[in-house]
Amino acid sequence: MAINFNQVGFTYQLNTPFATQGLHDVNFTMPEGKFTAVIGHTGSGKSTMVQHLDGLVIPTAGEITIAEQRIVPTTKPKELNKMRAHVGLVFQFPEAQLFEQTVLKDVMFGPKNFGKTATEAEAAAKRALRTVGMAEKYDERSPFELSGGQMRRVAIAGVLAMEPDLLILDEPTAGLDPAGQEELMTLFARLQKERHLTVVLITHQMEYVAQYADHVVVFEGGTVVKEGTPAQIFDDVAWLQEKQLDVPIAKQFADKLATKGVTLDAVLDIDALADQLAEQLGGSAHVH
Repeated sequence: MAINFNQVGFTYQLNTPFATQGLHDVNFTMPEGKFTAVIGHTGSGKSTMVQHLDGLVIPTAGEITIAEQRIVPTTKPKELNKMRAHVGLVFQFPEAQLFEQTVLKDVMFGPKNFGKTATEAEAAAKRALRTVGMAEKYDERSPFELSGGQMRRVAIAGVLAMEPDLLILDEPTAGLDPAGQEELMTLFARLQKERHLTVVLITHQMEYVAQYADHVVVFEGGTVVKEGTPAQIFDDVAWLQEKQLDVPIAKQFADKLATKGVTLDAVLDIDALADQLAEQLGGSAHVH
């Protein structure tokens, strides 16, 4: 599902004395079937933008196009029901939304809510649970008897069971240890490729942006200040620092090596850096 924002604005509590601008003049395009990362410091407008992607809020100015759905200030929430069936949203700490008696029933809830029969919903739920690595033995357990990491997987399975075309990840690895974070990000990257999903990742972790994203959108002050490939976004270190954004560790290391005379092609992730260094050490390193 391709996504386009055209001069989008959003004001909280519009036409009241408490009106507060959340977004203004937002313009960007997220390519279909690609992995887009949305970055920016806290309060930049990322989360407000994300709420528009699932129709949780309606823009107060401009136009949003998601696949065939056009959303403008006069759009009614009920008009977005068809679109919502194709959108999966994983919030921070999604396990807080678990509520059913068993794991299987919890994951079945979404598909049933959008019109699938009990048989269809159960089949979709089981596929999703196996996809996130939850074995059949957990299907009839209470989700509240699981570990924190398992609960996170069940919650994500509940989103995947909807078989969305657009998967929105709002800081999905929050609260997990590094191994758990890497495991989940690897899962999302695999799903994106296997199912040709359009994935939108909201994150503060630049390593994930460098490693997984095809496209990056940078927010500041309620609007988009830059978009492009990870290589384009991370090329200007001074600009990133000015925007209070981190630089991937691999690039920091490569830049340090450059000052010592070690010439490398542009690298953003650790694996690419290691590969290039191995090549150089195996051959003749360009060190002065």
